[in-house]
Amino acid sequence: MKTPTPASFTIPTMNEWSPATRHGFNIRRSAYIASGIMVPGAFAVTWLLILTGIVGPTPADIYVSISLFIGYWASLFAFVDNPGEKRPWTEKWHEFLVVWLITSGGAQLLWELPAVYMKVTYLYQLGSELQPDQLFFWPWWLYSVADTRYMRPHEAQLAHEALLSHSGFFEILAAYWLSKGKYYKSALGMAILANWGAFYGNTSVIYLGEILVDYRNLEQGAWGFWLKWVGLNLQWSVLSPAAAIGGLWLLVQRTAAETAAQLEQPG
Repeated sequence: MKTPTPASFTIPTMNEWSPATRHGFNIRRSAYIASGIMVPGAFAVTWLLILTGIVGPTPADIYVSISLFIGYWASLFAFVDNPGEKRPWTEKWHEFLVVWLITSGGAQLLWELPAVYMKVTYLYQLGSELQPDQLFFWPWWLYSVADTRYMRPHEAQLAHEALLSHSGFFEILAAYWLSKGKYYKSALGMAILANWGAFYGNTSVIYLGEILVDYRNLEQGAWGFWLKWVGLNLQWSVLSPAAAIGGLWLLVQRTAAETAAQLEQPG
């Protein structure tokens, strides 16, 4: 006797991993382009203007921080349907995961990874005001001026950053495989591990650890700590666990779809 499938659950088909061609105004594409302008674009242009002496290190750091905070949320547009669309949830979660992996992985490789290798020699020398001969380090000073652990020896944070920053390679590789439909379940596994690691390390090792010692490593105390956390780190404490959980859900759906496809084959 065949067990009926509950009406609330439908096994996805393999076709749901092949996005259909879109027509008309693409809300999501516009959001992703805007994110590219607001995150790497704002960073690169402002950094160039500072290096050439056209603008000063501050208040440029404040404006760029606001731009980064907004731009980092672009992956949530993956859940928005364009006019006339009705995409399955597998497609939405897939797109969210790819966009967030590129966003997070790019941040790790282009910002966090250089910081790890420059920190001891250069970043520990930075103060609350950036000197003329230190303008090259403005992208990292922008953050460290509030979270002053970046300006002084802090072994736990340095070790955490070394592991987190190198995971960016796995995030970018997973995004590439997912976008190409290659090694799909392996890519999901990499994405799940990288994102849960980012959430665990970013939230507990760095932030809870500082709360437990009453912000003793921060010159600006609790106010500077929470302001910068909300501004530049909230995404990794919200979107990273969402990506890990969504990746697990996609892994289950993918396995179910492959199993159903195999059962339908003759013989």
